[in-house]
Amino acid sequence: MSYSAFLVSVVAIGIPRLALSAAEPARSPEGIPRHQEQRIFAAVPDKPRVPPRKPRTVLIWSTPSHFMDKDPHKGYCVPYGLCAMRLLGEKTGAYKPVISDDLSLFLPENIRQFDAIIMNNSCGPWITPTEADMPRLKSAGDTPQAVEQILRRSFLDWLGGGGGVFAIHFAIAANAHWPEFREVFGARFTGHPWNEEVGILVEEPDYPLAAAFGGQKHFRIADEIYQFGPPYDRSKLRVFLSIDTERTNMGVKWIDRPDNDFAQAWTKSWGKGRVAYTGFGHRTEIFWNPVVLQFYLDAIQFAAGDLDAPTTPRDSKPSRRAPGPTPSDVREAKMRARKVNPPTEQQIKQIEAACPDSAPAKPAKPRKVLVWGHVWTHTPNPYAEAAIAALGRKTGAFSAVISDDPRLLLGDRIVQFDAVVMNNIHEPEPFLPEDFKSLDAQQQTAARQFDTAVKQSIMEYVRSGRGIVGIHAATAAFQNWAEYGEMMGGFYGGHIFQDVALKLDEPEHPINACFGGKPFNINDEIYIFRGPHSRKTLRVLLSLDLARMPDPGKRPDRDYAVSWVRMWDRGRVFYTTLGHAESTYWNPAFLRHVLAGIQFATGDLAAPADPLPQP
Repeated sequence: MSYSAFLVSVVAIGIPRLALSAAEPARSPEGIPRHQEQRIFAAVPDKPRVPPRKPRTVLIWSTPSHFMDKDPHKGYCVPYGLCAMRLLGEKTGAYKPVISDDLSLFLPENIRQFDAIIMNNSCGPWITPTEADMPRLKSAGDTPQAVEQILRRSFLDWLGGGGGVFAIHFAIAANAHWPEFREVFGARFTGHPWNEEVGILVEEPDYPLAAAFGGQKHFRIADEIYQFGPPYDRSKLRVFLSIDTERTNMGVKWIDRPDNDFAQAWTKSWGKGRVAYTGFGHRTEIFWNPVVLQFYLDAIQFAAGDLDAPTTPRDSKPSRRAPGPTPSDVREAKMRARKVNPPTEQQIKQIEAACPDSAPAKPAKPRKVLVWGHVWTHTPNPYAEAAIAALGRKTGAFSAVISDDPRLLLGDRIVQFDAVVMNNIHEPEPFLPEDFKSLDAQQQTAARQFDTAVKQSIMEYVRSGRGIVGIHAATAAFQNWAEYGEMMGGFYGGHIFQDVALKLDEPEHPINACFGGKPFNINDEIYIFRGPHSRKTLRVLLSLDLARMPDPGKRPDRDYAVSWVRMWDRGRVFYTTLGHAESTYWNPAFLRHVLAGIQFATGDLAAPADPLPQP
């Protein structure tokens, strides 16, 4: 039996009863196990939300047979969706289901028999006839190209004249070559960042198509969750379900909507016709979820013209708090509140004048370096931003991207950078929201998921062979993240701020070449490190010269390391505790030292990083 014949036969077969007997086949007409069909039947409501205004006939359209082998959803959500859509009509009496993949049903003389069409994960360019379709379509034209134009116009005329469509999940990705098809549904599939449990925001709890969710403002669902691109524009759609970004793991890869607008269900008008779409419908268990099935039925009744619901787009949209860059006005307000001042024009000129004209190594290719940190958390942060940007710009060693967007540290984005500079981070948990303790349990879980994802990404990035640079307070952050302390070479354990004498532990090291082999003095804040700090794992470059200054009395071993390098698996790490005093950022030797450290991290400056033998 052909796939088309099999589908059409479903209408005739029906299921008068669902109790299994020895004589009944082990599978439903759609090919799913009978016990799963029973689960769906039990979850289907007993009656529709509103009685049909007249007998309704609904076409259930899935991927045609000639595309089925390439359908990513064959074998699970396509047959399960077929079964669910059939049973919704049969059990409730809301409509007569007609299951078919016969393209001739879209001809003008045939499509008019349907009150609505359900597009059940239908994918591929199904509107384009194949040679196998042509015998049934010969009345419409002699070539597939000519017939396709007739089919397109027939569908749009039927819909615009008062028909209705309900599309499920991947159906929105079909017919990518047909621009008006995208316009019908108001969006384009651009990926599925999530395949896990997410939080859903019910934007209109009293909206007729949201009635299945019982008036609640939030719920959770596990499914493959889509994001959408142009022509998506919520000002042209009636969005009523969307991702609750505060209760969803925003640390997954491939999120690509800076506005954090992840609609999951909407309606719209097309002429006199009605269009409803939902992204729910990937996992098989969705199709025996009673709430989702009621939602589906309501959407089908809306498409058929029985359940009234407004399609006018709403003016308001929910506020969406999600990880992202700090808005400039918020950044400036936080700086004022913390009394963190940006460098003056004169200081910027001093920084640029102190930067070298060339780098110690020629870049092997154009380099991009992320300078990450919240600028308001420590007084030197804006000076470090200005200095590192000037170093890259003046020497051509790299281009600097200054940002506090933690999403740039996620696995799919961090790889664009050749090195990451942790700029005076100074916060215990900079990837968690500041009001974390006041969040509810679901919000805290989502925030923790994001935090974990960013931390794992940083570790994977460095271990894979990339580089990381820590400036000054970078070792004061993440005090409870042991692996970070291991990688960076230690944690802050106190400090002194005074004029200090520094010695070169290895004068010939390439990162120390800027000092000309001579010890020097500098007035800056020097950190005292606690475990896991150890020369056994680090190659120390600079340290306090106790032959030229008093012992601060902070370490029994009298060992006060200031700068070092190390390998972290295949990755390169450079850290310096220098960089608190504003004047440090127009110290030529310091700037050359940092530039060499960054070039070591990017892989352009070859330098040994294994620990030196200990006496």
